[in-house]
Amino acid sequence: MRIRRITGLVMALLLLVGCGRNSENINPDNTNTENVSTASADASVTITCISGDASDAFVLIGENHVTVIDTGLEENAQELVDFLKEQGVTKVDNLIITHFDKDHVGGADHVINSFDIGTVYTTYKSKDSDDIASYLAALNSKGLSETIVSTETSFEADGVSYDIYPPQSTAYENDDSNNSSLVIMVSVGESNMLFAGDAEKLRINELLALDDIQAEILKVPHHGRYEKNTEALIQKVSPEYAIITSSVAEPEDPEVTQILENYGVTTYLNREGNITITMSDGDISITQ
Repeated sequence: MRIRRITGLVMALLLLVGCGRNSENINPDNTNTENVSTASADASVTITCISGDASDAFVLIGENHVTVIDTGLEENAQELVDFLKEQGVTKVDNLIITHFDKDHVGGADHVINSFDIGTVYTTYKSKDSDDIASYLAALNSKGLSETIVSTETSFEADGVSYDIYPPQSTAYENDDSNNSSLVIMVSVGESNMLFAGDAEKLRINELLALDDIQAEILKVPHHGRYEKNTEALIQKVSPEYAIITSSVAEPEDPEVTQILENYGVTTYLNREGNITITMSDGDISITQ
């Protein structure tokens, strides 16, 4: 495995103002689909993993559309808000909270209070916390409601497809919050990135049962913590690149890095700085 520790590169990021629909269509079969635009041969998305402890915060910017997947810890929220403003974002068209641990929902109230918000996708709540209370209060102050994803849900924006896979159970015997994680596949043509939330053993088993979760990029679940079925997941996804959100204090497990090395996966660690991915049909570039 090649762990990339590249610093000092200056990125020329697109300055885009997020805009899009914030309505949704529920089909008779309960599959939620939202068509924002039609696919384009030159469609692309820039995905930035925000650096900051063992926490998840991803910003996805297309031609006219902005999605945020998780919002990191409350203490790092201003960094996320500042980054969005630096990109010229005024609206987050889709906010996806994979689950309700503090390192995924902690900054959500700051994002909601700082920007216009379209659709908010979440999993069910298996716990209570101050971070969740602040998030719900921010939603209420904006007159917003959640879309709790219980069946596979898809939408398209700027030629970029988003497929959201919900947990298959409403309760888990172990690690209920992590195993309730939404999993998201982001695709531009034949290029894909799989966001695996904090999936642990039981949720990973559900992913292994899916027909097709191959992706060039894998956001490794649960900050690189090892599970007995971690290798099976990596083998099934078959990524070329992996993103691990970990910290010096909470590092990834060596068993996971060894598996990634064995499969020839190039791995990036968010504690070394923001990771920027540009993805178009058949073309992926990653810088840090």
